[in-house]
Amino acid sequence: MFPSLFPVFPMVSLLIDITIVVHFLWILFLVFGFVFALQGSRIAYVHLGGLVFALVLNALGWYCPLTHLENYLRSIHDAHSAYSTSFVAKSLEKFVYPDIPENLLRGGELFLTAPYLLVYGYWAKKMGWWKRLKGR
Repeated sequence: MFPSLFPVFPMVSLLIDITIVVHFLWILFLVFGFVFALQGSRIAYVHLGGLVFALVLNALGWYCPLTHLENYLRSIHDAHSAYSTSFVAKSLEKFVYPDIPENLLRGGELFLTAPYLLVYGYWAKKMGWWKRLKGR
């Protein structure tokens, strides 16, 4: 559909790799970010926001904006290129986009959000938020 912009924009393959790495790091942050809540760090607010964002995306059946960005970059990259991504990005793609049926993947993501909500409930208790809410 689009003419190849690869001669004009030769860094597209690098941008695809960067997008995959950022996507992988975001997933790791969502999986292990509850540690910040247990430590009482303010980064936990970003993690909680990310969890809510991921929950909404999965509940509505939408895709992550990083997936859309990667697909767009791939659409402007030469589709016939033998080396469209690096070895590291190819390896990370298997983790970011596992070969699992989509409904099972989304259901699992929704199910795994429950323990994180328990951690944040504990965090809210530790910070005294429940007392403040009861006081109102």
